[in-house]
Parts: sequence; structure tokens; C-alpha cells
Amino acid sequence: MTISKNGEICLALLVAVLFILPCLMLGLIYEEAPYHTVAGEPVREAADAAGISVADVEGTLWNMAGATGGKTYTLTDPEGDTAYIATQAFDSAESRDAAVRLYNAHAPGKGKQVGSMIVVGQYIVYATPVNSPIFAKLVPALQQAAKATT
Repeated sequence: MTISKNGEICLALLVAVLFILPCLMLGLIYEEAPYHTVAGEPVREAADAAGISVADVEGTLWNMAGATGGKTYTLTDPEGDTAYIATQAFDSAESRDAAVRLYNAHAPGKGKQVGSMIVVGQYIVYATPVNSPIFAKLVPALQQAAKATT
């Protein structure tokens, strides 16, 4: 082998490691959210627990495979902040996870809305605006609700 062949092999190995290693690390760091049925309305219950008022609720159905319906909540807190929280239930883990992958595949402003997302059982819970203080208050209660039913 010549020096250029050795250099090409080393470069190919370096490139492979730079792409494969981060993917492996992400797979080890982030656990998959288990699919299970969460009874009731987790957002309304979390809002009540956090002292946040529900100003309005509307039924909604996202145009996605496996979506079975959800609600859009308008929430306000005592500090005067307002947030819009949309939930959507899915009929299977595959359809729910496909919706999350589709959301993450788009850059903000190019088919992707700017907001925060969390998975709670069969639901995707999506909040706007991004970094909403209301959503920050809801997340611990939503995670607790997800753990209580598993």
C-alpha cells in the first residue's frame, strides 16, 4: 500500500466515526417514550395542578396518519402569560413516532412551527410560543402523569 492509500483509508474511517459515533451516543442518551394509554385530559389536569387557568378548549384533528383527535387549549397564568397547547392522540406508537420524526425533519419556518413538544403516552403535546413559561410549568406535571400510568 502506498501512503495515499493509507491516507484514504484513515480518512474514510475518520468520516465513518464522525457520523456513526454521534448517532450511537444519541441512541444511548435518549430513551424512547413508551406508548401507553393516558386516561383523561393530561394538559387540563397538569394545568390545574400548576395553578394555570384554561381559558378556551377546542377539538382538533391533525391531518396525519394514525391521528385520532385531540384538543387545543388556550392557557393563562397569574403572571399574565398566554400559551396555546395542542394535543393529539395517536392509535399506535409507530404513527405517534412518525409524527415526531416528521416534525423534527423540517427546519423552523419551512413547514415546522416554532414551539416545544413533549410525548405523553399516546399524545403529542405541542406548545407555542417556544420557551413558554406556562409550558415550563406544565412539563413536570405532564411527565408525572406519563410515569403514573406506566
